[in-house]
Amino acid sequence: MLVTLIVLAGLLIAIFAPGGDAPDTSNGTSPPGQPPAAVTNTPDQALPTAIPSAAPDGVRWELVGPLAVPVSATAGPKQVTGTTASGFAHTPEGALVAAAQLALRSSYSLGEEYWRPTIERQFVPSADRDRLLAALDASDSAPADPGAQSQIAGFSYQSYTPDTAVIGLVLRAPSAGAPRYHVLSLTLLWRDGDWRMQAPPGGAWVSVNRTTDDLTGVVEWGAR
Repeated sequence: MLVTLIVLAGLLIAIFAPGGDAPDTSNGTSPPGQPPAAVTNTPDQALPTAIPSAAPDGVRWELVGPLAVPVSATAGPKQVTGTTASGFAHTPEGALVAAAQLALRSSYSLGEEYWRPTIERQFVPSADRDRLLAALDASDSAPADPGAQSQIAGFSYQSYTPDTAVIGLVLRAPSAGAPRYHVLSLTLLWRDGDWRMQAPPGGAWVSVNRTTDDLTGVVEWGAR
């Protein structure tokens, strides 16, 4: 699953595990062609910065292909098309939901109709983003089998400010033996009224991935 760059680019989809409410198979689509619904704060409104110590309330899980993604009336996304999701709250919870949504939708395994608009529109422009796109364009690998996909298992906040969130998204790989977990250290930046993903160094997800069997400090989170 983590053998090649493209499998790692697809890892954001190929590593997500059970833990939450039953998946809702509705696609939650909104009419295409509308601009993203940004979440705004008035100048005199203090932005929340308290990092949650438990799974956010009010999250339901919807299927994107074979994968469950989080949706919240308060954290977002506010705008969902057939393949993209945007409009996340300017809060720690909004950054968490954005991390999960953008990671999943930028995966090679879901297909170009998902990863291309997500990376081009919702990743911060950079040379690393261009390298990631180039690697995906050059791939001739077949998408992972749905039964081999991993699922979200939990999260840990590594740091948070209203401008930058670094979140460890924990993924459980399908396995017949002992559970195997991957932690993707995802950086999100608040830009143009929404949370946007920062591409991994070198455009390679392996650079922000580590494996572990120790979930100390991880908050369990995911679709059950």
